[in-house]
Amino acid sequence: MKKNFLIYLALLCGVIFSSCESNDNPITTITTPPVVVPTNKVLVELFTNTSCIPCVDANQYLDAVHELAGVTNNDTNVIIIRYHTTLFAGDPFYLYNTTDNNARMAYYPNSAIVNPRTFLIGTYMGNFATAIWTNKLNEKLGEARSFGVALTKTYDTTARTGTVNIAVNQFTGSAYSDLVYHVVIIENGILYAAPNGETHFENTMRDLITPPDGQTFTVNQNQTVNFSHNFSIGSVINQRETAIVVFAQRVTTREVLGVEEIKLF
Repeated sequence: MKKNFLIYLALLCGVIFSSCESNDNPITTITTPPVVVPTNKVLVELFTNTSCIPCVDANQYLDAVHELAGVTNNDTNVIIIRYHTTLFAGDPFYLYNTTDNNARMAYYPNSAIVNPRTFLIGTYMGNFATAIWTNKLNEKLGEARSFGVALTKTYDTTARTGTVNIAVNQFTGSAYSDLVYHVVIIENGILYAAPNGETHFENTMRDLITPPDGQTFTVNQNQTVNFSHNFSIGSVINQRETAIVVFAQRVTTREVLGVEEIKLF
């Protein structure tokens, strides 16, 4: 009788949630590898500062895109990274990672001295204006990128460590000799009472897993190259609000050729 009961209990565990694992054990999530295809996803990189009053309107505009409020023709395909700058002293998000923020400021012209300063797939968007920015986003959302980027990951919620696997395929375009890819950890939903009146912060760059100037690579048309990077999530970061953004970029022209994002949860 006892043996039959144990068999029944084991079967029951297999039906209910497909597991009887303890919640105390580390949780590892593994995503199914996607096919590498070109998409019309775009990358918006915004340079901002918590004491920058003109930054508020641009940030709120991108907040609405992030929240899928229907700002563009396809908000889902707009991937956003916000770098915090030295424009005013004391920005805690700049101070959290000065090395990587400085590297991106050095790469994009005037981004350390003029905020907000925003780049759409590597091209300056101009001063913030709702209609102008929306038109530019919609234009690029209507075009397929020349590179496809596909991501999978494993992540251990207890150790706060994981691995991101990257596949990059060049579908169109010439052979480039100045390619890099960046692996960026961003955090959403950060609450902070900033001097400029903002109280929550999305898409905040926390760490570059690749070197600050990017990881060089080469690829030929109709070829897929694969990379893997280990990463860890700092204790002050909310891992449930964290995502990884990977994008391929030309160093000389700054053109972002392909971009993808994957959430930890």
